[in-house]
Amino acid sequence: MGDVKKTKMSVNVKIFTFIIISVLLISALSLAAGAYFNNLFVSGAAALVLSVPAAFAAIALLKRPYEEASKQRDDAVASSAAKTNFLATMSREIRTPMNNIVGFSELALDNEVSIKTRDYLSKIKTNAQWLLHIINDILDISRVESGKMELDNIPFDIHDVFTKCRTLVMPKAEEKGIVLYFYIEPSVGKRPMGDPARLLQVLVNLLTNAVKFTNIGMVKLNAVLKKMTDKSITMYFEVKDSGVGMTPEEIQNIFDPSMHGTGLELAVTRNIIELMGGKLLIESTPGIGSRFSFEIVFETVEVKNDSTVREKLVLNDMERPLFDGEVLLCEDNTMNQQVITEHLARVGLSTIVAENGKVGVDLIKERKDKGLKQFDLVFMDMHMPVMDGLEAAAKIMELNTGVPVVALTANVIYNDKAIYKKNGLNECVGKPFTSQELWRCLMNHFTPKV
Repeated sequence: MGDVKKTKMSVNVKIFTFIIISVLLISALSLAAGAYFNNLFVSGAAALVLSVPAAFAAIALLKRPYEEASKQRDDAVASSAAKTNFLATMSREIRTPMNNIVGFSELALDNEVSIKTRDYLSKIKTNAQWLLHIINDILDISRVESGKMELDNIPFDIHDVFTKCRTLVMPKAEEKGIVLYFYIEPSVGKRPMGDPARLLQVLVNLLTNAVKFTNIGMVKLNAVLKKMTDKSITMYFEVKDSGVGMTPEEIQNIFDPSMHGTGLELAVTRNIIELMGGKLLIESTPGIGSRFSFEIVFETVEVKNDSTVREKLVLNDMERPLFDGEVLLCEDNTMNQQVITEHLARVGLSTIVAENGKVGVDLIKERKDKGLKQFDLVFMDMHMPVMDGLEAAAKIMELNTGVPVVALTANVIYNDKAIYKKNGLNECVGKPFTSQELWRCLMNHFTPKV
């Protein structure tokens, strides 16, 4: 927004400068005309009368293109804001039922069902997650266009990213009988700093694209350590397939959303790579296959013990944990209430439901006033009637009870982490969420039973 204001001021200064120059120019012409008319025995007043309308006409002509440019700029800003708000609203409206579809599918799969029913439920869940993937791509394009996409900069383990890649892509590869190869060179004693979720998104997009256009053979993901200094490493990533390949003309159009239905996700992939400081390169030969590659320079931190990484890897594959505790759920949607309450019950947590933020604040205040045991955790939906999540979280923070509050939000188009933190929300769980994502959040607030 600051850039828009600077641009507007710049345009205004230019208009003002042209007006001053125009007035000076017209004044000079007026004096010359006056002198000329005086020589013809016509008064200087007559010259001034003739020159003033001409001055205003000239100024109007000079201002017109700048006024038009300013209006076009303002219209473009307004249009961009309207599109962003529309996508934010649509994202929230779509994600709410998606949360229920994914949530109930997982709950159903956790029960004893027939093989055929399990197959149906698995396909419902898989396709719901794929639809969510498409929605995320659309939102990511909007983020990039509006300058709202920001990258995390945290230490992470590339092996962990590769493990998740394999888990996500393997089912589609096995369906087609394609062999997946993964190779990574370790950076001993160093851990890269970056955004592991976005790197995972990039690699999964490239692998999914490769599997889609490969009918026989293999798909390879390689990560090679090209350079290492005291404070950074340079990693070369490559996804190679033995698929149908592309012509030079097809490569030029590959980021077009109409290109075999892959343009959207590849456009997002390219944008994320560029935000990371890299460049996506494409090589392909029809009938032989394709290679997508890029290099990223990561700052690094020293690693003395890899136990935290191992714990994370175990958590990704662990059985359902069990906890002791009581959770307050502030959520107005009855289906979301049921999904979240049942998920929490299956890990041993009891839940009290508040249908809006005000009810939630009143319940916490009542326990504080009566000296009763406080809730162990609050899950707070962001969009509720009567009192929304942000206001409720801020009021809970004012009560100084020490109860942690976790945001539940389907509105992921904005980077609201700073706003959430300011209002007492130190963590955020996006809708829809998986069981694993919920468990990872709970692990930050409860100690599992041994």
